[in-house]
Amino acid sequence: WILISSQFLCRFPFRFSWWTKLSCDFGVYSLSPKHYESDKCLSGTAEMALAAYLMNKELSEDELPLRLAAVSRCFRAETSRTADERGIYRVHQFTKVEMFGVSEPEKSSELLEEFREFEEEQFASLGLHLRVLDMPPHELGAQAFRKYDVEAWLPGRQIWAELSSCSDCTDYQSRRLAIRCGDRHLHTVNGTACAVPRLVIALFETHQQSDGSVLIPPPLQPFMGNATVISRDSTKHIPRLRPIKRLTQKS
Repeated sequence: WILISSQFLCRFPFRFSWWTKLSCDFGVYSLSPKHYESDKCLSGTAEMALAAYLMNKELSEDELPLRLAAVSRCFRAETSRTADERGIYRVHQFTKVEMFGVSEPEKSSELLEEFREFEEEQFASLGLHLRVLDMPPHELGAQAFRKYDVEAWLPGRQIWAELSSCSDCTDYQSRRLAIRCGDRHLHTVNGTACAVPRLVIALFETHQQSDGSVLIPPPLQPFMGNATVISRDSTKHIPRLRPIKRLTQKS
């Protein structure tokens, strides 16, 4: 995997219909032309930046399959539409880990399965109860040939909720962005490794105890000061913050 630092601002090339479709799907924020160029928007997903990074690139066979990843802020104009999506499930700004892959045409389905297995394994290691949906055609966006949704059971709400997804876009994106290997357009695959707010919801609802405490899954304990539980009176895992003293100018 190659980790890419993706920017918050993206150029919005309207000549690529794929970008326009992403704008409709994600409800990205367009920036005011009074202050910025008219084709700028806030990034709705790091997929936009990762795909643009490969625009007009000709890759060699030795570089394939290419796997990119980015940790980024995502900005969405959409908000919760139902009671099940209240709270932090669907928000305007959140942190997400995005995966983006490029492969030879005959190997994109294999890369898609790799992405799906990775998502399943990491969520299962956190003790979450999962199901995987092979999405029907009417649930696919214009760019997706095949898509999996990985959902977790939320005991508090008694519903299945989407944690992540991954899609095989075949050559839909690569033809519009001129991503090639020799005289062939390559295939692209993308997936969400982690959308932080939704993962937090799933962890708290799955591991909360009757006394209100929350058990910390073993893979996360090293990042939480080796704590095994979050309780109301626990401060071991909480950073100690001190207020900044106000600076006053002497007269």
